[in-house]
Amino acid sequence: MRLIIAEKPSVALDIAHTLGQTQKHEGYVTVGSDAITWAYGHLVTLASPEQYDPTWKTWSWATLPMLPDRFQLTAIPKTQAQLKIVLGLMTQADRIVNACDSDREGESIFRLIHSLSGVKKPVDRLWLSENTPAAIRKALASMKPAKAYDDLAKAALARAQADWLVGLNATRAFSLRHGQPGQPLSVGRVQTPTLKIIVDRDLEIGAFKPIPYWELHVLFQAPAGDYTGIWQSAEREHPARILTEAQANAIGQKVPPGTPGHIDRVEKKQVSVKAPFLFNLNDLQKEANRRLGLTAQQTLDAAQSLYDQHLTSYPRTEARVITTDIAKTVSSRLAALTVGSPALRAQAQAELTHRLPRIVNDAAVAKAGHYAIIPTGHTPTTALSARDQGVYDLIARRFLAALLPPGQDERTTIWTVATGERFKTTGTVVLDPGWRAALTPVKDSEENGANDADSEAESAIPPGLRSGEAVSVLDTDIKKKETKPPARLTDASLLALMEKYGLGTSATRARILEVLLTREYIRRQKKTLVSTDKGQRLLRVLPETLQSPDLTGAWEARLEAIAEASDDPRAFLGDIRQFTQDVVDAARHQTGEGIHMPSAFGQCPLCKKGEIRESPKGWGCSEWKDGCRFMIWKTVAGKKLTATQVKTLLAGKTTAVIKGFKSKAGKSFDARLKLDGPDGRVAFEFETRATASAKSSQPKREAR
Repeated sequence: MRLIIAEKPSVALDIAHTLGQTQKHEGYVTVGSDAITWAYGHLVTLASPEQYDPTWKTWSWATLPMLPDRFQLTAIPKTQAQLKIVLGLMTQADRIVNACDSDREGESIFRLIHSLSGVKKPVDRLWLSENTPAAIRKALASMKPAKAYDDLAKAALARAQADWLVGLNATRAFSLRHGQPGQPLSVGRVQTPTLKIIVDRDLEIGAFKPIPYWELHVLFQAPAGDYTGIWQSAEREHPARILTEAQANAIGQKVPPGTPGHIDRVEKKQVSVKAPFLFNLNDLQKEANRRLGLTAQQTLDAAQSLYDQHLTSYPRTEARVITTDIAKTVSSRLAALTVGSPALRAQAQAELTHRLPRIVNDAAVAKAGHYAIIPTGHTPTTALSARDQGVYDLIARRFLAALLPPGQDERTTIWTVATGERFKTTGTVVLDPGWRAALTPVKDSEENGANDADSEAESAIPPGLRSGEAVSVLDTDIKKKETKPPARLTDASLLALMEKYGLGTSATRARILEVLLTREYIRRQKKTLVSTDKGQRLLRVLPETLQSPDLTGAWEARLEAIAEASDDPRAFLGDIRQFTQDVVDAARHQTGEGIHMPSAFGQCPLCKKGEIRESPKGWGCSEWKDGCRFMIWKTVAGKKLTATQVKTLLAGKTTAVIKGFKSKAGKSFDARLKLDGPDGRVAFEFETRATASAKSSQPKREAR
């Protein structure tokens, strides 16, 4: 029997349906002599600290640093049933195929399962960039032995072990030194430098002091028509800025209406605007944030959904180009497009031989592991969600744009002189939009970021203006302005900086942002990302080496080198172990600074002093040691409450009807919940019966 192990059920079924008629079984399907099963992402992970040493379960300085001599593996509890099925099939198989996602993470998922199984069977690697039937058949016919990907697997394992060593030890060390009970401080190899980028930007904005300046705009009349020029000094940096209002007024008084002048020179330059390359995930996430307002995670989810529906290629790629092999399919993919005008698509088809070489690079794709994100040529069988449709449209339009000729612009600069003062006018005329005709224009509101550049007079320039031509001043306008702070970071601009510093990969950056949001180190403020007081205070106590984007970027580069067999994973992990030791020592010798955030659940409604904090068993008051007995248990009459329902109760409101409570007799019932009585206990409220106390369903309160 040949066993094929995919990363998720949907891919397993795509492979199975490509192979032939399927038979369903518990946790797998069969097609003839092939069995196809799946993981649910990770089924196996690195063991938790207490599995190495029971004393490591306790967070104490005596156990730090935790540096296992040999890392152990353990099953993830919630997917143990599926793991048991997979392991059983592996013992029965004659040959095994790793069909997990074709990247470092997918390699890790399979290798951990394989290591835990202990089986010694031949293993092949199925490398998919698309999950269409044709792509699957081709990949099955060109599989390589698993050992061809051993270096990728070494990099994946080194990354996981480095994250374990730095993350767990640093989190415990700085939580012990600076954290509050029940509020551990999360520290990570990549998330902490990413947090630093956001905090540094916020601190720069907070410290920014605007400086006023003035600009003089002059409306000139020429025989060919009117145009506006902006006064220019001889300064190279910000030549349009006038530092005082008095100086601006003095210059303005020199050129009152009617003042004669002349056009000193007219400079025209034709510029070719090259088409962009194809999307990699990072670029797609930035564009979707800018144009659609999607977060990095939302874009990744949409791209994964499109891949699962066979509409686009594999999303987790760093490449912006395609292979020679895929280039042969571009014409058919292009023919299936519906974006852009028929004329544009026909133009792209007609010029393929000229445009394709620019986006073909086998070496770049080999390094990235997958080619760029492009349409497969398949059409949706059902209507797409608004999110998926928006992202698909971006991918399809970028694909078309990359196959169209450059745009052609004419950029004009006019220098006007009046009473010895110089004025500059600039303008751009689009002679041929070229590839830009395939894209939807970006609205001004979609452009993010402050712009501290000097103004340019981009008003329409009348045709026919000539050097030496006489002009006269029609009007003057002194504009008061001030310097602008740096722009707040958005998903798009942060992803660009993470890419610049080499923080994470296309596959992991969205998850890093979500971790920072969940830990309440950053928050969303409309479309921007802003650090919280908790995040800023955390960085104040962490050593600079743990925060450094440059250091973490260098680690990521070493992981890439390991994947390319040009670095030694043992040497890398040796350096990580020493770094971990240094980090723990730094925390050990610090003076404690309590770091906590106000509770998301607000003030205690009973004592009015403490904050409501979440614990494993419920939501209680932080002043419980001083006698406050307020508590909302997580399970009431057999029903687990949600955080939203608890917030409703704490606001003094009654919840909506909650279904599925269980009485002591085992009967199911529905009811609303509210806080009732002087002790603020949770009570049932029925539609037709008297309110009943929920007290009897609560377990005895335990000290926290």
